Amino acid sequence: MPRLPRERARPGRGSAALILILFWTLAAFGGRSAFAAIVFAASSVLLAVVMTPRIAADATLRVLDPIALLLPVAILLQAIPIPSHMVSLLSPQAVTVRQDLALTALTPSWMSLSIDATSTLWSAAIAIGTVAIFFAARAIVTEGGLRQTVRGASAIGFAFSVLALAQAASAGRFIYWRFRTEYEGPLPFGPFVNRNHFATWVIMAAPLCFGYIIARAAPADTAAAPFVSTRTRLARMADGRTIWLAAAGTLMIAALMVSMSRSGILSLTVAAVVCVAAQRPGNNVRRAWWALGVLAVVVGLALARVDVPALVGRFSESGTGVRDRLRIWTDTLPIIRDFWLTGTGMGTYQTAMLSYQRGDRTLQFNQAHNHYLQVAAEGGIIGFALLMALIAALARTISRRLGSDATGAHSIRAGAACGLLAVALQSLWETGLVMPANAALAAVLAAIVSYER
Repeated sequence: MPRLPRERARPGRGSAALILILFWTLAAFGGRSAFAAIVFAASSVLLAVVMTPRIAADATLRVLDPIALLLPVAILLQAIPIPSHMVSLLSPQAVTVRQDLALTALTPSWMSLSIDATSTLWSAAIAIGTVAIFFAARAIVTEGGLRQTVRGASAIGFAFSVLALAQAASAGRFIYWRFRTEYEGPLPFGPFVNRNHFATWVIMAAPLCFGYIIARAAPADTAAAPFVSTRTRLARMADGRTIWLAAAGTLMIAALMVSMSRSGILSLTVAAVVCVAAQRPGNNVRRAWWALGVLAVVVGLALARVDVPALVGRFSESGTGVRDRLRIWTDTLPIIRDFWLTGTGMGTYQTAMLSYQRGDRTLQFNQAHNHYLQVAAEGGIIGFALLMALIAALARTISRRLGSDATGAHSIRAGAACGLLAVALQSLWETGLVMPANAALAAVLAAIVSYER
C-alpha cells in the first residue's frame, strides 16, 4: 500500500477562536436572540482586531473588501435619527407607517429612516459581526489555518446533525428536549426553529467537508495528478481522518434529507451539478468527478436512513408552497414601491407587514421567503444595489482564485464556492442568512474562496 502523505502541521493562529464562534452561534438557537447577536458581534470584532487582517491587499480584493465594509455602515445609517423633514423627503411613507404603528398623529422632530430602529440596530450588529468574522477568517486561513478551520466546521456539522436526527425522532416541538418553540407549524430541527434555516447551514458546511476529502486524496505534487491511479487515491483516503470526515458529510446529508427542506435539497443538488459542469478541462475535472462520486455515495448512504415515501410526499406538496409564497411576494411588492430608495430599515420586514399584509392575518408574515425581495423591501434600491455589487465582486473573486490555485487547497475552495452557490439559490425561496449562525458560516466560506496564498 502506498505511503500516505502527511499534511503540513501549520496550526493557524485564531482557528480555535473562529471555530468556537461558529459553535456558539449555532448552539444558541442559531443566534436568533438579541443577546446571542451581541455576543457574536463582539467576539467577531475582537477576533478581527487580534488577527489584524489585511484589507484590499491585492487587486482582486480592492472591490470586494470596500463593499463588505459599506454594508454595516449603510444599515447603521438607517437607524440614526435625522431631522423629520429629511425623512419625509427621502422616505415619505416612513412617517405615515410609523404613525399607523404608534397609533398617534404626533411626528417627532428627529426620527430614523427605519420604521423600527431597534430591529435595524439588531441587524447592524449581525452585519458587523459577519463582516468582522469574514476578515478574521481570511487572515486565519492565510496564516495556515485553512484545514483546521474546515475540520472544525465539519466536526460542528457532525455533532449538530446527530443532535438534529435524535431530536427529530424524540423531542417533538422542543429544542434540546427542553425549550418549547412558540410557533405552530413545522417542528423545529436541530437548534433552529425553522428547518429551512438548518438546511441553510448544512448546504454550506457539507460541500466544504467534501472538498476537504477530495483535497486529501490529491497528490502533494499536482503535476503528477494525472498519473495517480484510482487505487492510490482510495488508499490515501482510507485513513482515520478521512473516514470521520466522510461520516460527518454523510450525517449532514442525512439530516438535510430528514429535515425535508425542499429548498435546501434542491439548491445543494443544483449547485453541485453546476460546480462540476463549470470545471475547466484538466485535473480540476478529475477532482470534480471525484467529488460528485463521493457525494453520490454519501447521498445513497443517507437515503438508507430516510423515510423516502415521506420525502417524496413533501416534494409533491410544492404547489401549495408556491401559492403561499406568491401571496407573500405580492404583499411585499407595495413595500418596495413605497420605500424604493432607502427601504423600511433592515430587520423590519415583520413590522412593515403589520401595515402591508392583506387578506387572512391568522398567520403573520415575518419573512419574505425570498432574501433578495426582503433586502429590496428593507434596504431600498441602495441596499439592493450594495447586495448585488457584493455578489458580483465575490463571484469575480471566486473565479480568479479558483483559476490561479493549483494546490490541494483548490478542492477546498471549490467546496466553499459550491456552498455559497447553494445558499444563493436557496435565498430565492428562503431567508436563512438572517440567522447569525448561517451568516457567520457564509462569511467563513467567503474568506476561504477569497484568501490569497
